[in-house]
Amino acid sequence: PGNRATQVQTDTEPGRNRFKLKYLELVIFPPVKSRLVISPKMDTRSLPLLNKNDQRSHLKLENKQKNIFVTQLEDHGLPHSREEGKNVKHIPVITESSDRILKTGINTLQRTLVLKTQVQLDNVNRQLLQKRLEFKDRMQALEQRRAALLEKQEETKERATKFEKFVEENEVKRRRALKKYQLEKKENELREEEKSKLYEELEKLQLRHQQLKERVDKYKIYEEYMMKILDLLPEAYLECDSDSLVMPIIRRHETLSITQQDLLQRLTSLAEELEQGRYNLDSLKLEHSTSRLMSNKELSELRTQWDQIREKNKQLEMTLYIHHDQSVDQIEEIGCLLLAVKNLAQQCHLQHYGPLQEMDSLTMMDMIKEFILETVDTERRALQITDSSSEPIKRSRHGGSKGPALSVNSSSKVNLKSSSKTNRDFCPVVWGISRHHTWDGKLYNMDESTLVSIKEATSAQTLEESKAGKHQNICHQFGFIRRVKGDGNCFYRALCFTLVESLLHNESAIQRFRDMLVRSHHALLTAGFDESAFKDLFNTFNRVLERIETDACEETLLNLFNDPVTSDSMVQYLRLLTSAHLQSHADFFQHFVEAPDLKAYCTQEVEAMATECDHVEILALSEELDISLCIISMDGRDGHLTYHTIPEGSQPSLFLLYKTSHYDILYKHRALEIMLEPNV
Repeated sequence: PGNRATQVQTDTEPGRNRFKLKYLELVIFPPVKSRLVISPKMDTRSLPLLNKNDQRSHLKLENKQKNIFVTQLEDHGLPHSREEGKNVKHIPVITESSDRILKTGINTLQRTLVLKTQVQLDNVNRQLLQKRLEFKDRMQALEQRRAALLEKQEETKERATKFEKFVEENEVKRRRALKKYQLEKKENELREEEKSKLYEELEKLQLRHQQLKERVDKYKIYEEYMMKILDLLPEAYLECDSDSLVMPIIRRHETLSITQQDLLQRLTSLAEELEQGRYNLDSLKLEHSTSRLMSNKELSELRTQWDQIREKNKQLEMTLYIHHDQSVDQIEEIGCLLLAVKNLAQQCHLQHYGPLQEMDSLTMMDMIKEFILETVDTERRALQITDSSSEPIKRSRHGGSKGPALSVNSSSKVNLKSSSKTNRDFCPVVWGISRHHTWDGKLYNMDESTLVSIKEATSAQTLEESKAGKHQNICHQFGFIRRVKGDGNCFYRALCFTLVESLLHNESAIQRFRDMLVRSHHALLTAGFDESAFKDLFNTFNRVLERIETDACEETLLNLFNDPVTSDSMVQYLRLLTSAHLQSHADFFQHFVEAPDLKAYCTQEVEAMATECDHVEILALSEELDISLCIISMDGRDGHLTYHTIPEGSQPSLFLLYKTSHYDILYKHRALEIMLEPNV
């Protein structure tokens, strides 16, 4: 509402002057004359005046609101624009509204962007008005809802206040009820105690009543007896004469009364003695508990000392093993020297010393010394004779003597030389074996000093003690058997021998076994074993591998395994390796061991020498060495053998015979298998 003017600037075609359109709104209020409202910004100096007679001033208005458009040349300060403005004679007046002009589609000056914008503006104004009305309605509704919400908030506050009061009242009531409950509970407990006491008293009274009832019944019998006696007594029974019948009864009563008093006194004294005995018993119990505590303390101290001594003994034992292993080379050298002395004594035997079997080592050495001195003296005399005769004589060995040649240099030192490396009559020293394991007519008879025997045919008299059926089964499947000494280490020794024997003439297998030994060294360290405890055992195993690599024959292997120090060292190493595997896999193996502590079981049953092994140790050692073996058992009741393959489902390459807690080595039939014969 009201007067308004808008200014829209458009560009005409190129080459023409720029015009500015001034939009004027003419508002007519009948019956008042029309007014022309011009924006103050419009320049009115160039507008022409209209006369009253001009037809353009007589407008026929159908609408109350009309739009008048005036084109005017804008003054840009140029002289030609001012001159053109003078030529304007009239202003075009349009009697139609902008929206109707747009509807008609007539190409006039008002068909411009201003008209379209005005139409859009009108639409927007109408929509805005509608929105204002909607907004007003919504604001009223919102005010109503806000008022309702305030009322509800007030109601809620009142209800919350009432609820808080209700809660406080309930809390007070609850506290009162709780106090009342506690008081009633205490009263009930007191009542229960009183009731239990009353029940006990009632039971006592009932028992007393029963006793009194029994006594009354007993006294009734006496009463009836006395009444019958009174009935039988004469009338003058109270007379105290010699024939009175009452006096004996009275005397008897007096006697019984005195006896009762004595018994009561004795009962009192016995009760006092019983009380004293109880007191003495309590004192003795106290003294006994005190002495027991002291004994337990002393026992714990002794137990601690025993553990310390046990640890020291273990350390000493390990030190002893170390020193024992260190003395292996010395023992071997001494054995070699003794064998050399014995062989030299055989070559240098003198009759006046007596039989050779009865001589000791010192006597043999004296005899050898005397023989050497005599030989040297003889040679010296021969040299003197040759020098005196000036004949060139070559030194040579005496043809009549057997054994080593003897020679003397310029300094008169004695040198011993072997006549031949293959001469078996002189010093047949077998390296790595003590003098107790020599060739003696037959190779390694199974005696007390033999740890591993030679191969024997299963068809020979080797299994005569076995049942015929099982013996035949073994003979059909296996051609040879090798005995192992039954000293508690038979399984470890048999497995070690057959395993090392399988490495003969196989350098790649020896190298793989050495790699396994290196891994086992790390496994023992990981399991917590001290390196000094098994270092010498590890070195002994390596020395055995080096020896069989250079001298790969069964004879050398037998010599090594019949040496107690070497053989026991390898057995001890396998035991430590088994213990390390069990402890490293304790989650699995602890369920198969009866001992509560797996470490204690390994120390007592696995690591200790001369201790028989069980299936758990066999499985652990086979897993650690990564081998497969088959154990043939002869302990079944029927006539068939029992086969145990470890691990199950594998193809075994090693075979052991098990009978009555002992293990021996078995060999499969081979086409070219040859028995080892004695070679002396």
